Parts: sequence; C-alpha cells; structure tokens
Amino acid sequence: MGTKKNRSITNLCAFMLTAALIVAGCGGGGGGGEDPPMMPDPPPEPTAQEMCEGEGGRYNADGSCTSSEELAEEMALYMAAMGYVASAKDPVAMENAREQANMAKGASDAAASAETSAMAEEYQMKAEKYRDAAMEASMERGLGITQLANKIVNQPQINNAELEGAEAPDPRSNAVRVGAALATTADTAPVGPAVGGNGEGSVHQGADTSAAVMRNAAGVITFTVTRDVDDILPGEEPTSLMTYGEKPQGGWPGIEGVRTDTAATADNAAEMTYVNVFTDINPPTQNYAVAATAGAITPGTGVIVAGDIAGDGSNFAATLNINPADNRPPVMGQFQCNTGDTPCSISVDANGRIVANTGYTFHASTGITRQDDDYLAWGVWITVTGENLSDGTFPAGVDNGATAGAFASGSNVFEVKAALKGTATYNGDASGLYSAGGMVEYFDADVSLTANFGGNVGADSTPTDGAGNDGLLIGAVTGSVTNIRAGGMGIEGSLTLGRATILAPPGQRDGNSEDAFRGATSGTLAGRAMGGDWGGRFYGPSNATGVAAETQYPTTAAGTFGAEAPGRLGDPVRILGAFGSWKADD
Repeated sequence: MGTKKNRSITNLCAFMLTAALIVAGCGGGGGGGEDPPMMPDPPPEPTAQEMCEGEGGRYNADGSCTSSEELAEEMALYMAAMGYVASAKDPVAMENAREQANMAKGASDAAASAETSAMAEEYQMKAEKYRDAAMEASMERGLGITQLANKIVNQPQINNAELEGAEAPDPRSNAVRVGAALATTADTAPVGPAVGGNGEGSVHQGADTSAAVMRNAAGVITFTVTRDVDDILPGEEPTSLMTYGEKPQGGWPGIEGVRTDTAATADNAAEMTYVNVFTDINPPTQNYAVAATAGAITPGTGVIVAGDIAGDGSNFAATLNINPADNRPPVMGQFQCNTGDTPCSISVDANGRIVANTGYTFHASTGITRQDDDYLAWGVWITVTGENLSDGTFPAGVDNGATAGAFASGSNVFEVKAALKGTATYNGDASGLYSAGGMVEYFDADVSLTANFGGNVGADSTPTDGAGNDGLLIGAVTGSVTNIRAGGMGIEGSLTLGRATILAPPGQRDGNSEDAFRGATSGTLAGRAMGGDWGGRFYGPSNATGVAAETQYPTTAAGTFGAEAPGRLGDPVRILGAFGSWKADD
C-alpha cells in the first residue's frame, strides 16, 4: 500500500515538472516555443481639446470650448445683418445698414479667433449689437425725398398733446398729397420733345412744362432740374446715390439735393423741393488738336518716343518726336484713327521711327480739357408747399398741395434715320416714387426696351396723317419694368411699356424722326390693374452717313413712365419713375 502511494506522488511531481518546463519554454527560455500574445494597453482618455474639436467646436486658450452651435450663431449674426442690408428702404439706408453689417462681420471674425471664452462672448455681444444696428438702419428712411413725402406735418402738436395729457390730434401726413400728386402726373402723356438751352433733349412727366439737366463748366451735374425756368440748386450737401442695378460701366451714380424757398421767417418754408438725379456723365478729358506739322503721318518721318501702339486700330496715347532733325522736344498727344480709312494700322522700326501708317493722324495735347458730350441724366422730384418746418402748421392762404415729376435727358439726341432697319435691345435701371397703403416709398427696378427700326414695324397711324401705311412710321419701341422693389420689399407684378411709335416729320418722309416716342403703360402691381403713359428718347452719336446710317443704332435710351390703379380712392396704388438704359451687346 505504501509503495503505491509513493508512486502516485512521484507521478504528480513529474506532471508538474513537465508543465513548468512547457511554461518556461513558452517564455522563451525553456523549450523554443512562441511567446503568448500580450494584452494591449487601454487607449488613453481624449484630451479636452480633442473632444472639443472632434465635435466641430473651437478650443480656447483658457481651456474652454466654444461649441459648433455657438460658432454657427456667431456667423449667423453677420448673415442676419446682411439680410437687413438687402431689405433696406432706399440706397442711403442700405449703405448705413451695410456699414453696421461690416462691423458685425468684424466682431464675428474676432469672436471666431478669440483665445478665451470670455473674449469670444464679448465679441459676440458686439456682433449682436451691430446686427441690431443694421436692422434699425435698414428700416430708417435715408432719402429726404421720402422723408418729406411721409412726414407727419403736425407732429409737434401731437407731441405737446401727449405731454399735456390731452387728446392728440389726428396726424396729417404729406403722403396723402404727394400720393395725389403722383396720380395727377401718372396719366399725363410725356411732354416732348423739348430741348434745353444746352442742346439736351428731354422727356418728362409732371405738372411743370420744362425739365432739363444742366452741367457746369467742369462737366459736373449741378442738378439741376429746371422747373418753371428756375434752376433747383442744392440747399444742403447733396446725398450721394447709386442705383441697385447693373450696367456695362457699373451702377448709376447719382445725387439727391434739396431747395428750400423761405417765406416771412427762417423756419417758415413756403416750398421745399427734393430731386434725385442719376447720370453717367464722365469727368472732363484731355483735349487734342491736330498737330500743325504732323496731321497725316508720312512713313519715314516721326519717332514715337513713348506709348504702346494699339494693335486693334483704336486710338492710343503717345509721345511723338515729329521731326527729329529740327531738334524740337517731343510732343504728347494721341494717334486717332480716321474713320474713313478703317481699319487703321501703324508700325515702327526698332528705334521707334514710323515706317508704315494707314488711317492714323496725330493730335497734340492742347492742355485744354474736353467735357463729356454724350451722357444721360434722369430722375424724379417732388415739391411740397405750405408747411412750417418747425411746428407743422400751414400758413394762412398758402397752397397746401404737392407736385411731382419725372424727367429724362441726354446731351446727344440720336437722329433716327429712315434708312435704319433692324432691332436693338436696351437694358437699364429705373427709379422713382411708389405710393400705396398711405405711404410713399422710393423704388428701384429693371427696365428693358426693344426697338424695331425700319419699314417692318407694321402699318402706322398718327392723329394728323390718318391711319394706314402713310410712310411716316420708321420705328416702334416696346418694353417692360420688372423686379420693382419699393421700401426694401419686392412688389408683386410688373409694368408693360406699350408700343410707342417713332415717326418721321410730315413732309420729311426720308428725313429724321421726331426723336421722342410715347405710348401707354399697363400691367399689375400689388394685385391691382395699372394704367398710364410712358415716353422716351434715343441718345448717342448719330453722325453716320451713307451705308453706316443704315446700321448705326443709338447707344442709349432714357425716358419716364407713370401708372395708377383706377378707382378705389381709399386705397390707391401709384407709381412714377424714370429710367436710363444701354444698348445690349449683339
């Protein structure tokens, strides 16, 4: 029995020894086996910065985290401010709101790059303040023309009554009488053609019989709509304007000015007039005269000292040594292409000497500036009479009415020749006054015209020459006014500028037209059927002769339009405006 027990113990020891050797071998020292896999270390906990940025936030230097929601809110402040810019009541309000929106963006950017949460919160509060300021600026009228139109003329009495606890009188607003003035002009056909003393043609709608735009000797619009022969002069620094729309040269620049005629006392204004004028007039340019000894440049003479030769045959500035042998200094000037010898070309050798010339003449600088002789100017004006500017009372015996008008002028009236045929499109901007719901608002819009020149425009008809194809009709114009925004809001609908005829004068069937054209206005605005009149004129160089007279179209067109919704006197809708446009590229 004892022997068996000892043997069992021995076997157990041997088993344990074998197991130990196996384990030792797996460990690399006992039997040549492979090591068992090691358990990986647990991953490290993410840092606060990793957790913040992993969720789209911003980790700040002070260890705080600005969440992605907060970052989005910072950007939303700027976007909201820009939204208020887009809905501004008029161009001046838009620029005021844009200034605040830009400051909101600066504060938002500073918040986005802040190093501490406290700094981010501080800049975010500033961005909120600028956003609110943008909203307020967009809602405040910046143009005096609509401030005057909507002024509560008895506001001082209302304020005094409220301070004294008395019953305040009903407010009296200029909007009613200005709106009525728009109605009286909207259905009046444009008066024209009228030509001002400076050779400009004008087309207008309004109570007065003249409207032209003048410029001073420096080529600057001095404002200048003429009403009843008297110039409207700025009574204060004109407000700079810019149209919303686009044109080949950019937006239309403009100004707003005011004239005040005082009565017995300094604050008692018998009449106040505001006018908005838009123009594409350019600053004066250098004038050139044909050099006495270098009109037609003969190859082999003359050395171009400075200047780049135009490769397309157009005019180019240069400094020319007219005759190197006479030892006279070079002359600054311009090589101008003679239109009778197109296409023009000129070439020089390595020393600048002219070796070939076709069509170019050299015009030396005279040192005298030349005014822009091809420009448009258009706009609207209102006059309110009989209000005391300080307390809103109306002087006894003074007319408490208002007048309004739209005008369009240009310096270079285009003479439509009977030989001109084909179609041309003109796109541009329009602006003016819109009255609805007891308010008068500034509006801007897009305008498009289609001119159909020549004998393919259909049978003509005039009151003096009778119906039928009498040969006097040499063109017709149609158009539209779209994308109308008044008071910063889009107005549903559009206006159609109906067929306006271009007629040759009686007895001159092969001559020029009467230049001005006029037609009926129709359409729907704010759900109301509108009706009225419109008219315009073509402008631009018109000195073409021969074959060119059959292909040269006017470069610009300008005009006026008005319309109103008949009936429903308690809820009138009226619009009165003017436009300028350019010929679209073919």
